Amino acid sequence: KHDDVLLFLSDAAPYMVKCGKSLNALYSKMVHVTCAAHGLHRTAEEVRGQFSTIDKIISNVKNFFKKSPSRVQIFKTHAPNIPLPPEPVITRWGTWLNASIYYCEYYKQICEIVEMLDSEYALSIKIAKKNLVKTCVKSNLVYIKSNFKVLSDSILKLQSKNMPLAESLDILEKVQVQLQMAQGYDGQKVYKKFETVLNKNSGLKILKQISKIIGGESDNMDDLHEDLTTNDLSFYKFAPITSVDVERSFSIYKNLLTDNRRSFKLENIRKHLLLQCNTGKK
Repeated sequence: KHDDVLLFLSDAAPYMVKCGKSLNALYSKMVHVTCAAHGLHRTAEEVRGQFSTIDKIISNVKNFFKKSPSRVQIFKTHAPNIPLPPEPVITRWGTWLNASIYYCEYYKQICEIVEMLDSEYALSIKIAKKNLVKTCVKSNLVYIKSNFKVLSDSILKLQSKNMPLAESLDILEKVQVQLQMAQGYDGQKVYKKFETVLNKNSGLKILKQISKIIGGESDNMDDLHEDLTTNDLSFYKFAPITSVDVERSFSIYKNLLTDNRRSFKLENIRKHLLLQCNTGKK
């Protein structure tokens, strides 16, 4: 049944890349692709690295509003029409970029509220005040939103279920075009990171060629695996390029096998799985 395995999807961790190369010896038809959404997140991390002042603002504002009901109440009183500052998590795809976009949209209101707080109560308030008044902050926020918002938007789009391969690849191409248009040193560094991520994903190049064949844009099959048949190629029409569904399955099984289920009967597991797997289907 080794010929039935056509796609191996994983993250870009070195050990997974090495694993993919080893498995290719057993599964000759298999195409190893690393998660595209994870690649976009790595590019977004490059954005975070280029704008340290914005990163300090986001992390410190997050700290002094977190677990402080009194400060949250001050925020809600003076800015009732805007949401609370986001709490980005570095390991969650695109959350830092979304936080930067939030500060770009509500910069004036955030500054006014932070100024109302006493710096003596927390070091994070003092650091936030110091960085918010820097001259580069406004221009940096505008630059991030104008040039890199496409990264967080595309990560969200790639998380859709049952997306055709051609549509997924089109999203990546649009990201590449927009990042290439970003001017300045920071934009070039981010684009270079994106190019590096794409070049390391050799399986994605194969899927691009297969997608062109499926779409009738090309008839060149020279660079594909010799063992791949014409019938095999048709199965790639809805090939995923992200590991989002795998991440979702972890959450489902974690919820299913939680320690709190002390009276969960075995005969109900099948019914529970059917409900979980069909949630969201029309």
